[in-house]
Amino acid sequence: MIYVRNIFFYITFYIWTIIFFITFSPVKFFTKKFALHLSKIWTGMVILLTEQILGISYEISGKRIRLRDKSILIASNHQSPWETFFFVVFFDNPVFILKKELKIIPIMSWYFEKLDFIFIDRTKKLNSIKHIINSAKQIMKNENKTFIIFPEGTRILPGKKVALNSGVFAIHKMLSLPVFPLKHNSGLFWKNKRFLKYPGKIKVSIFPQIKSKKKDSFLKKIEKYFYN
Repeated sequence: MIYVRNIFFYITFYIWTIIFFITFSPVKFFTKKFALHLSKIWTGMVILLTEQILGISYEISGKRIRLRDKSILIASNHQSPWETFFFVVFFDNPVFILKKELKIIPIMSWYFEKLDFIFIDRTKKLNSIKHIINSAKQIMKNENKTFIIFPEGTRILPGKKVALNSGVFAIHKMLSLPVFPLKHNSGLFWKNKRFLKYPGKIKVSIFPQIKSKKKDSFLKKIEKYFYN
C-alpha cells in the first residue's frame, strides 16, 4: 500500500505542479503580493497532498512568530524538501537564502526572483555573507520579511550532526535581526532523495529568540536546539 500511496502522490504532485506553473507562468507581470499569494496556494496544496495521500501530518510547539514592526531571521535545521513547502505556507513574507544552483529551475526561478529570494555561491564564503547582508538591506527598505536560513548548509539525516555555518551570526549582527531557532524532524518521514515517503507526524518546534552577542555562545545555543 505504501508504494501505491507514493506513486499516486507523485502523479498528483506533478500534474498539479505542471498545470499550476503553466497557468501562472507570466509571473514577471504579476505584483509581488499576487506572486506570494500564488506561491502559498501551490505549497499549501503540496502540504495537503502530503497529508491526505502520504499520511504525513505535523504538529507545532512554541509560539508562532508574526511580522510586526521588524524583519526576523529563522534559523532552521535542514532535512528534507518538506520544510521548504511548509515554511512558505506558515511564515509571513518568507525570503529563503538558497544555493545558486536553484536559479536554473524553469518558471519557479522567476517566482524566486519575484519573491526576493537570495541566492549564494557557497564556495565564496565571505562574499556570500556580504551578498546576503547587502541584499537583505535592500529588501528591508521596502517591507518587513521573514528571512529563512539553514545554518547546517545542506540537508542532513536525522540524528546526524554538523558544524553550523557562522554566517547566521554575521547576518544577525550586521542587520540587527531577531533570530528564532526552529527544529523539525521531517527527514524521518520525507527522506531526502528517496522515492518512498512514510506516514507519521512531523514535530516542528519554535524556540525563543536568541539574544547572545558572542558568536560561540550564539552558535552553541542553536546547536543545542537542533541536536538535543
